[in-house]
Amino acid sequence: MPKGLLEVSGTLDLTQFWPSGESDADTAKVVVDGPDAFRFRANPNAQSRVTHAFNGATVRGKGSSPCIDNKGRVTVRFQAIDAPELHYRPTIPTLNKKKPTPDQKKKFSANNGNFRQHLGESAARALAQFLAGAGAGPIRCTLRTQVDEPGDVFDMFGRLIGDVIVTIGGAEANANRWLCEQGWAYPTFYSSMTEDEINDFLALAQAAKKAKRGVWKSNSSDVNVFDKTLVFRKNGPVAPDSGAVFMPKLFRRRSTYGVAKAAGMTKVRFKDYLALEPDACYETAEFLDSGPTVAVQHHLDAFISTAGRFLVSAGDLVFQEGKSKVVGPDGKPAQWW
Repeated sequence: MPKGLLEVSGTLDLTQFWPSGESDADTAKVVVDGPDAFRFRANPNAQSRVTHAFNGATVRGKGSSPCIDNKGRVTVRFQAIDAPELHYRPTIPTLNKKKPTPDQKKKFSANNGNFRQHLGESAARALAQFLAGAGAGPIRCTLRTQVDEPGDVFDMFGRLIGDVIVTIGGAEANANRWLCEQGWAYPTFYSSMTEDEINDFLALAQAAKKAKRGVWKSNSSDVNVFDKTLVFRKNGPVAPDSGAVFMPKLFRRRSTYGVAKAAGMTKVRFKDYLALEPDACYETAEFLDSGPTVAVQHHLDAFISTAGRFLVSAGDLVFQEGKSKVVGPDGKPAQWW
């Protein structure tokens, strides 16, 4: 398990969140405090030191993107949570290693959209209101993540994975924990996380579930439903945002399946479609007990019934983190010093 700690100082503009912006409740852009914004310590007893490992560096995963964009920002994926989708536009899949035909591509595009889930808007607004407790303008924040190597910091989409820390009322507040505790996001775990992090968010989610807060009041195990008319509403209006919701990762897969089916790319059931686009995962209890090297690896379709029901809950699974690496301007793997 990681022993090192990376902290990144910067500012977060609240206008990026819906309805004035497009950020949802689990992803945000943070302007870093220049070249000395990143500080790393190798273990709890070590001194924190400035690292320039990410200056001019690139993340290579699904694609290639700079660690820090040309506006001096990093994109943050809030660790341990997944909030209802505010806007998700599927990309065309390759099923059974068969490339889609030109006609299927045309139909896929015609049926596609920026799909959203119920509560996606509410969660984004709730997060913005919570963060506003730290100030009105771009607020000070610290990004915090437990890692050992620079290559552990960013996911395969180029997003820094970590906790967003702000100061509210003179005390440190963790936005990730608040979202999970208030039920505005599902606990969502990856193999890169520590046991303590997973157990911490399991407890927060259990409290939210017991109180039926947020997503837990409307949580559904039925993943058959896909409403293609439910789409992103740029700039609002702020309107009632209630209805059944399920784990966002499944919603993203279900959205892609719905569009692919409308395009004539597949006729199989959703469960069987998931087997064609497998997501590797572990059962959380076994992962915590045995670790990823011993725990049995499954695929997400194993937890969907033939009738299209999600047989477990979001926190019951730990997903395999996708591969990525950080390379410096010289093309070599980035180093801390």
